[in-house]
Amino acid sequence: MVSLLANLALKTQHTVAGTANLADLSRLSHEVAEIANLAPDDHQPYVGRSAFAHKGGVHGAAQVKTPRAYQHIDPALVGNRGRLVVSELGGKANTGSRAAELGVELASSGLDSKTLSTLVKEMEAGGASYEGAEASFQLLVERHRPTYVAPFTIVDFTVIVEQREGAPGRAEATVRVEVAGERLHTAADGNGPVNALDRALRKALGAFYPQLDSVHLVDYKVRILDGASATGAKTRVVIDSVADGETWSTMGVGENIISASAAALADSLEYALRVQGGEVSRRSERDTANGQPS
Repeated sequence: MVSLLANLALKTQHTVAGTANLADLSRLSHEVAEIANLAPDDHQPYVGRSAFAHKGGVHGAAQVKTPRAYQHIDPALVGNRGRLVVSELGGKANTGSRAAELGVELASSGLDSKTLSTLVKEMEAGGASYEGAEASFQLLVERHRPTYVAPFTIVDFTVIVEQREGAPGRAEATVRVEVAGERLHTAADGNGPVNALDRALRKALGAFYPQLDSVHLVDYKVRILDGASATGAKTRVVIDSVADGETWSTMGVGENIISASAAALADSLEYALRVQGGEVSRRSERDTANGQPS
């Protein structure tokens, strides 16, 4: 119905009732998906997140100069927006434009769009993919700021998985993190290694950042990058998180799926603290300005 309404209103001479509200079409589509407990289709015409996405380098550069050259309508007409995808196929226009969309000044980060594009390509050559993990891309840029201070650091972790005589499997994770010069050592059980690791990490950070209780993991995906290596293959883990109606994706890469998951989890929680705004980000900025650790 969404595609039909948009086609009738924008591509035909028919008069469609409610055309004045066409800019609410994307929001309406997502609200219906939420009520129906369905994941919004990123590739849905007109209202999908990727309906007006652009990836290739030359394509992206042209899109920045003349948006209508590659888009059949202005995305704003249906409440959507165009975006340049950051990937190994994109050029400096893609990375520079995406950084600008995120409100990041590359000059203050010690990067220019060409250097950032080269860095992205090097990372993706190692298995990273920022196309579906834009929160990790934003953190990549943030971490090159001269004033960047990590809100926390995972010092080390251990994960144990047990299966005994047909009993239900269990997992236990221990984590040591460093926050503001203080090290905390916590442990937690879980129904699997990633769940246990997530719970242990949150337990350690909870004393400093209680607002992380509002962050929930809503999806966990694993991609095998070199299938020829069988069980020794490098994997890419992508985690989708949500808090206060905002959704973001982060990723981690490695031959060890647990280490890759830990990296994606750490990015997810740091994004929630540093980029989502709120008191933690403001406090971190004040502490940094005063020369104190955030």
